[in-house]
Amino acid sequence: MQIRELERRYTVSLPEDFKAYLSASSPVDELWDSESTAWWHFDRIRNIPDEYEHEISNPQIVISQSQYLFFADYSIWCWAWAVSCTNDGNRGKVAIIGGVPIGGASDRFVADSFSEFVQKYLSDIRSVF
Repeated sequence: MQIRELERRYTVSLPEDFKAYLSASSPVDELWDSESTAWWHFDRIRNIPDEYEHEISNPQIVISQSQYLFFADYSIWCWAWAVSCTNDGNRGKVAIIGGVPIGGASDRFVADSFSEFVQKYLSDIRSVF
């Protein structure tokens, strides 16, 4: 029910692996992990325009920013990660938005899918910064 409401609120269809995460593993309350990442609870998930007031530098993301959903942020919003719910070649990709991430520019893709993001996050967190 919550998944359908989220999809309806933002007029998107969630990528299957992100939908599976929300169904099985999404925290009930905001969850801070040992890496200083806050994994957002269901009601906290927002799209870029609803959450982020700054300019996006990546034109691929800007064009469909309303279809990118934030699901976690690093160290009290130094930057955050958003999954693409677009129906183009970026569907399912995870982008890092905002701040100046360690080792890379902001507003860029860091994983080709939510599943890949989680795998990279668990094996080498810096690979998604």
